[in-house]
Amino acid sequence: MVEQAWFRTVLASVSGAPDRVQRLTGGSVNHTYRVDRTDGSPVVLRFAVDPLRADEFPVEAWAATEASRLGIPVATPIAHGVEGGVPYALSEYVAPHPGAVERPWRWLGSYARAVAAIPLDDAPLSLYSRFGADLAHAWTAHLAYNLEALGPHDPIHRDGAYASPEGMRALLEPLTAEEFAFGLAHGDLAPRNLVSRGPDHPPVLIDWGAAETGPTPWTDARRVFEWTFVDGTVARQDHDEFAAAAGLTTAADHRRLASMTALHLLDVTRWAREHRPDLYEEYVARCRTGLEALERHTSGQ
Repeated sequence: MVEQAWFRTVLASVSGAPDRVQRLTGGSVNHTYRVDRTDGSPVVLRFAVDPLRADEFPVEAWAATEASRLGIPVATPIAHGVEGGVPYALSEYVAPHPGAVERPWRWLGSYARAVAAIPLDDAPLSLYSRFGADLAHAWTAHLAYNLEALGPHDPIHRDGAYASPEGMRALLEPLTAEEFAFGLAHGDLAPRNLVSRGPDHPPVLIDWGAAETGPTPWTDARRVFEWTFVDGTVARQDHDEFAAAAGLTTAADHRRLASMTALHLLDVTRWAREHRPDLYEEYVARCRTGLEALERHTSGQ
Protein backbone atom coordinates (compact mmCIF):
# COMPACT_ATOMS: atom_id res chain seq x y z
CA MET A 1 0.00 0.00 0.00
CA VAL A 2 2.80 2.46 0.85
CA GLU A 3 4.01 2.15 -2.75
CA GLN A 4 0.84 3.78 -4.09
CA ALA A 5 1.24 7.45 -4.99
CA TRP A 6 -1.89 8.65 -3.16
CA PHE A 7 -0.73 6.92 0.04
CA ARG A 8 2.69 8.57 -0.11
CA THR A 9 1.05 11.96 -0.74
CA VAL A 10 -1.14 11.62 2.36
CA LEU A 11 1.86 10.52 4.45
CA ALA A 12 3.82 13.55 3.29
CA SER A 13 0.94 15.85 4.28
CA VAL A 14 1.46 14.89 7.93
CA SER A 15 5.27 14.61 7.78
CA GLY A 16 5.12 10.84 7.70
CA ALA A 17 7.33 8.46 5.75
CA PRO A 18 6.79 4.95 4.31
CA ASP A 19 9.25 3.45 6.80
CA ARG A 20 7.22 4.90 9.73
CA VAL A 21 3.93 3.12 9.02
CA GLN A 22 2.45 0.27 11.06
CA ARG A 23 -0.71 -1.63 10.13
CA LEU A 24 -3.16 -1.80 13.04
CA THR A 25 -5.43 -4.77 13.60
CA GLY A 26 -9.14 -4.73 14.26
CA GLY A 27 -12.09 -3.46 12.26
CA SER A 28 -13.51 -4.82 9.03
CA VAL A 29 -14.71 -1.57 7.43
CA ASN A 30 -11.46 0.39 7.18
CA HIS A 31 -7.79 -0.27 6.64
CA THR A 32 -6.09 1.37 9.62
CA TYR A 33 -2.45 2.47 9.94
CA ARG A 34 -0.42 4.17 12.63
CA VAL A 35 1.88 6.78 11.11
CA ASP A 36 4.80 8.07 13.19
CA ARG A 37 5.57 11.62 12.13
CA THR A 38 9.08 13.05 11.96
CA ASP A 39 8.49 14.92 15.21
CA GLY A 40 7.75 11.58 16.91
CA SER A 41 4.02 12.10 17.39
CA PRO A 42 1.79 9.40 15.86
CA VAL A 43 -1.46 9.79 13.92
CA VAL A 44 -3.96 7.27 12.55
CA LEU A 45 -4.70 6.96 8.83
CA ARG A 46 -7.82 5.10 7.66
CA PHE A 47 -9.52 4.35 4.35
CA ALA A 48 -12.33 1.98 3.39
CA VAL A 49 -11.77 -1.70 2.64
CA ASP A 50 -14.67 -1.64 0.15
CA PRO A 51 -13.74 0.71 -2.72
CA LEU A 52 -17.45 1.27 -3.46
CA ARG A 53 -18.24 2.39 0.08
CA ALA A 54 -19.51 5.96 0.37
CA ASP A 55 -17.18 8.53 1.91
CA GLU A 56 -18.23 8.58 5.57
CA PHE A 57 -15.28 10.60 6.86
CA PRO A 58 -16.89 14.09 6.71
CA VAL A 59 -19.73 12.87 8.94
CA GLU A 60 -17.27 11.07 11.19
CA ALA A 61 -15.10 14.17 11.67
CA TRP A 62 -18.13 16.34 12.43
CA ALA A 63 -19.63 13.84 14.91
CA ALA A 64 -16.36 13.28 16.80
CA THR A 65 -15.73 17.02 17.03
CA GLU A 66 -19.21 17.72 18.38
CA ALA A 67 -18.96 14.82 20.84
CA SER A 68 -15.72 16.25 22.18
CA ARG A 69 -17.45 19.59 22.78
CA LEU A 70 -19.93 17.80 25.02
CA GLY A 71 -17.14 16.15 26.99
CA ILE A 72 -17.23 12.70 25.38
CA PRO A 73 -13.60 11.53 25.05
CA VAL A 74 -12.69 11.01 21.37
CA ALA A 75 -9.67 10.66 19.10
CA THR A 76 -9.41 14.19 17.73
CA PRO A 77 -9.97 14.42 13.96
CA ILE A 78 -7.04 16.01 12.11
CA ALA A 79 -8.02 15.98 8.45
CA HIS A 80 -10.02 14.10 5.85
CA GLY A 81 -10.20 14.25 2.09
CA VAL A 82 -9.88 12.34 -1.16
CA GLU A 83 -6.51 11.60 -2.74
CA GLY A 84 -6.12 9.59 -5.91
CA GLY A 85 -9.84 8.85 -5.81
CA VAL A 86 -9.55 7.27 -2.33
CA PRO A 87 -11.36 8.90 0.64
CA TYR A 88 -9.19 8.93 3.77
CA ALA A 89 -9.17 10.29 7.32
CA LEU A 90 -6.41 11.29 9.71
CA SER A 91 -6.96 11.45 13.46
CA GLU A 92 -5.14 11.55 16.76
CA TYR A 93 -3.55 8.30 17.91
CA VAL A 94 -4.71 7.44 21.42
CA ALA A 95 -2.21 5.19 23.15
CA PRO A 96 -4.21 2.52 24.99
CA HIS A 97 -3.70 1.92 28.70
CA PRO A 98 -2.57 -1.68 29.32
CA GLY A 99 -5.55 -2.32 31.56
CA ALA A 100 -8.81 -3.27 29.89
CA VAL A 101 -11.90 -1.06 30.06
CA GLU A 102 -13.89 -2.16 33.09
CA ARG A 103 -17.55 -2.99 32.38
CA PRO A 104 -17.40 -1.78 28.76
CA TRP A 105 -21.08 -2.37 28.04
CA ARG A 106 -22.06 -0.06 30.88
CA TRP A 107 -19.86 2.64 29.36
CA LEU A 108 -21.36 2.03 25.92
CA GLY A 109 -24.92 2.31 27.23
CA SER A 110 -24.12 5.58 28.96
CA TYR A 111 -22.44 6.88 25.80
CA ALA A 112 -25.60 6.02 23.81
CA ARG A 113 -27.50 8.49 25.98
CA ALA A 114 -24.71 11.10 25.86
CA VAL A 115 -24.41 10.97 22.07
CA ALA A 116 -28.16 11.54 21.75
CA ALA A 117 -27.68 15.00 23.30
CA ILE A 118 -25.28 16.22 20.58
CA PRO A 119 -26.94 19.17 18.77
CA LEU A 120 -27.46 18.77 15.03
CA ASP A 121 -27.60 22.47 14.11
CA ASP A 122 -24.65 22.37 11.69
CA ALA A 123 -24.65 18.66 10.86
CA PRO A 124 -23.60 17.75 7.29
CA LEU A 125 -26.50 16.88 5.02
CA SER A 126 -24.99 13.46 4.33
CA LEU A 127 -25.76 12.53 7.94
CA TYR A 128 -29.46 12.40 7.14
CA SER A 129 -31.42 9.73 5.32
CA ARG A 130 -33.22 10.24 2.00
CA PHE A 131 -36.26 11.33 4.03
CA GLY A 132 -34.62 14.59 5.15
CA ALA A 133 -33.45 16.49 8.22
CA ASP A 134 -36.82 16.67 10.00
CA LEU A 135 -36.13 13.58 12.08
CA ALA A 136 -39.67 12.93 13.27
CA HIS A 137 -40.93 13.17 9.69
CA ALA A 138 -38.03 11.06 8.42
CA TRP A 139 -38.84 8.28 10.90
CA THR A 140 -42.52 8.29 9.95
CA ALA A 141 -41.66 8.21 6.24
CA HIS A 142 -39.07 5.46 6.76
CA LEU A 143 -41.57 3.30 8.61
CA ALA A 144 -44.36 3.97 6.10
CA TYR A 145 -42.10 3.14 3.16
CA ASN A 146 -41.34 -0.31 4.55
CA LEU A 147 -44.91 -1.02 5.65
CA GLU A 148 -46.35 -0.05 2.28
CA ALA A 149 -43.89 -2.31 0.46
CA LEU A 150 -45.03 -5.44 2.33
CA GLY A 151 -47.12 -7.85 0.32
CA PRO A 152 -47.02 -10.68 -2.21
CA HIS A 153 -45.60 -8.39 -4.92
CA ASP A 154 -42.77 -7.07 -2.73
CA PRO A 155 -39.54 -8.00 -4.61
CA ILE A 156 -37.62 -8.88 -1.45
CA HIS A 157 -40.51 -11.10 -0.34
CA ARG A 158 -40.46 -12.91 -3.69
CA ASP A 159 -36.70 -13.34 -3.31
CA GLY A 160 -37.12 -14.96 0.11
CA ALA A 161 -36.14 -12.19 2.54
CA TYR A 162 -39.22 -12.85 4.69
CA ALA A 163 -41.95 -15.47 4.79
CA SER A 164 -45.15 -13.69 5.75
CA PRO A 165 -46.21 -10.13 4.85
CA GLU A 166 -48.92 -10.35 7.49
CA GLY A 167 -46.43 -11.41 10.13
CA MET A 168 -44.10 -8.55 9.25
CA ARG A 169 -46.95 -6.06 9.33
CA ALA A 170 -48.01 -7.25 12.79
CA LEU A 171 -44.43 -6.79 14.00
CA LEU A 172 -43.89 -3.32 12.51
CA GLU A 173 -47.25 -1.59 12.90
CA PRO A 174 -46.94 -1.08 16.69
CA LEU A 175 -44.02 1.25 15.95
CA THR A 176 -46.41 3.72 14.28
CA ALA A 177 -47.99 4.48 17.66
CA GLU A 178 -44.71 5.04 19.51
CA GLU A 179 -43.43 8.48 20.51
CA PHE A 180 -39.66 8.71 20.32
CA ALA A 181 -37.02 11.35 20.94
CA PHE A 182 -34.73 11.84 17.94
CA GLY A 183 -31.07 12.72 17.58
CA LEU A 184 -27.62 11.38 16.83
CA ALA A 185 -26.46 7.77 17.21
CA HIS A 186 -22.83 6.62 17.14
CA GLY A 187 -23.84 3.62 15.04
CA ASP A 188 -21.25 1.11 16.26
CA LEU A 189 -21.17 1.06 20.05
CA ALA A 190 -19.01 -1.98 20.71
CA PRO A 191 -16.07 -2.66 23.04
CA ARG A 192 -13.68 -2.62 20.05
CA ASN A 193 -14.43 1.11 19.76
CA LEU A 194 -13.44 1.92 23.32
CA VAL A 195 -9.82 2.77 24.13
CA SER A 196 -8.84 2.37 27.77
CA ARG A 197 -7.24 5.29 29.57
CA GLY A 198 -7.00 3.46 32.86
CA PRO A 199 -9.45 2.88 35.72
CA ASP A 200 -9.58 6.55 36.74
CA HIS A 201 -10.65 7.94 33.35
CA PRO A 202 -13.60 7.34 31.02
CA PRO A 203 -12.60 5.41 27.89
CA VAL A 204 -12.15 7.11 24.53
CA LEU A 205 -14.96 6.43 22.05
CA ILE A 206 -13.54 6.03 18.53
CA ASP A 207 -14.75 5.21 15.00
CA TRP A 208 -17.69 7.52 14.32
CA GLY A 209 -17.97 6.46 10.67
CA ALA A 210 -21.35 4.78 11.13
CA ALA A 211 -22.94 7.81 12.83
CA GLU A 212 -26.59 8.28 11.88
CA THR A 213 -29.78 9.93 13.05
CA GLY A 214 -32.99 8.40 14.33
CA PRO A 215 -34.84 7.54 17.54
CA THR A 216 -32.44 7.85 20.48
CA PRO A 217 -31.00 6.01 22.28
CA TRP A 218 -32.97 3.34 20.39
CA THR A 219 -30.89 3.42 17.21
CA ASP A 220 -27.70 2.44 19.03
CA ALA A 221 -29.58 0.01 21.29
CA ARG A 222 -31.15 -1.69 18.27
CA ARG A 223 -27.73 -2.62 16.95
CA VAL A 224 -26.68 -4.17 20.27
CA PHE A 225 -30.02 -6.03 20.37
CA GLU A 226 -29.29 -7.43 16.90
CA TRP A 227 -25.81 -8.57 17.88
CA THR A 228 -27.30 -10.36 20.88
CA PHE A 229 -30.52 -11.96 19.63
CA VAL A 230 -29.85 -12.28 15.89
CA ASP A 231 -26.11 -12.78 15.55
CA GLY A 232 -25.41 -14.28 18.97
CA THR A 233 -22.10 -12.41 19.20
CA VAL A 234 -22.94 -10.46 22.37
CA ALA A 235 -23.84 -12.18 25.64
CA ARG A 236 -27.28 -11.55 27.14
CA GLN A 237 -25.66 -10.24 30.32
CA ASP A 238 -23.69 -7.66 28.31
CA HIS A 239 -26.81 -6.63 26.40
CA ASP A 240 -28.72 -6.16 29.64
CA GLU A 241 -25.92 -4.07 31.14
CA PHE A 242 -25.93 -1.85 28.04
CA ALA A 243 -29.74 -1.53 28.12
CA ALA A 244 -29.74 -0.59 31.82
CA ALA A 245 -27.16 2.15 31.26
CA ALA A 246 -29.13 3.38 28.23
CA GLY A 247 -32.35 3.45 30.26
CA LEU A 248 -34.18 0.76 28.24
CA THR A 249 -35.06 -1.94 30.75
CA THR A 250 -38.75 -2.81 30.44
CA ALA A 251 -40.41 -5.66 28.57
CA ALA A 252 -42.06 -3.04 26.35
CA ASP A 253 -38.62 -1.61 25.52
CA HIS A 254 -37.48 -5.11 24.55
CA ARG A 255 -40.46 -5.55 22.20
CA ARG A 256 -39.79 -2.18 20.59
CA LEU A 257 -36.18 -3.16 19.94
CA ALA A 258 -37.30 -6.43 18.36
CA SER A 259 -39.64 -4.54 16.02
CA MET A 260 -36.95 -1.99 15.17
CA THR A 261 -34.52 -4.80 14.39
CA ALA A 262 -37.01 -6.40 11.99
CA LEU A 263 -37.54 -3.01 10.33
CA HIS A 264 -33.80 -2.54 9.91
CA LEU A 265 -33.30 -5.99 8.37
CA LEU A 266 -36.01 -5.30 5.80
CA ASP A 267 -34.84 -1.78 5.03
CA VAL A 268 -31.17 -2.58 4.42
CA THR A 269 -32.22 -5.44 2.13
CA ARG A 270 -34.29 -3.00 0.07
CA TRP A 271 -31.29 -0.66 0.02
CA ALA A 272 -29.01 -3.42 -1.27
CA ARG A 273 -31.47 -4.29 -4.03
CA GLU A 274 -31.51 -0.69 -5.23
CA HIS A 275 -27.92 0.38 -4.64
CA ARG A 276 -25.64 -2.65 -4.22
CA PRO A 277 -26.96 -5.51 -6.36
CA ASP A 278 -23.57 -7.20 -5.89
CA LEU A 279 -24.47 -7.60 -2.18
CA TYR A 280 -28.20 -8.22 -2.57
CA GLU A 281 -28.18 -12.01 -2.31
CA GLU A 282 -26.12 -11.79 0.88
CA TYR A 283 -28.56 -9.26 2.38
CA VAL A 284 -31.60 -11.38 1.47
CA ALA A 285 -30.08 -14.36 3.26
CA ARG A 286 -29.18 -12.29 6.31
CA CYS A 287 -32.68 -10.80 6.45
CA ARG A 288 -34.31 -14.23 6.28
CA THR A 289 -32.11 -15.83 8.94
CA GLY A 290 -32.28 -12.72 11.13
CA LEU A 291 -36.06 -12.61 11.09
CA GLU A 292 -36.18 -16.33 11.87
CA ALA A 293 -33.90 -15.75 14.86
CA LEU A 294 -36.11 -12.88 16.03
CA GLU A 295 -39.19 -15.06 15.78
CA ARG A 296 -37.55 -17.78 17.87
CA HIS A 297 -36.47 -15.20 20.46
CA THR A 298 -39.82 -13.40 20.75
CA SER A 299 -41.82 -16.65 20.87
CA GLY A 300 -39.62 -17.81 23.74
CA GLN A 301 -40.13 -14.67 25.84
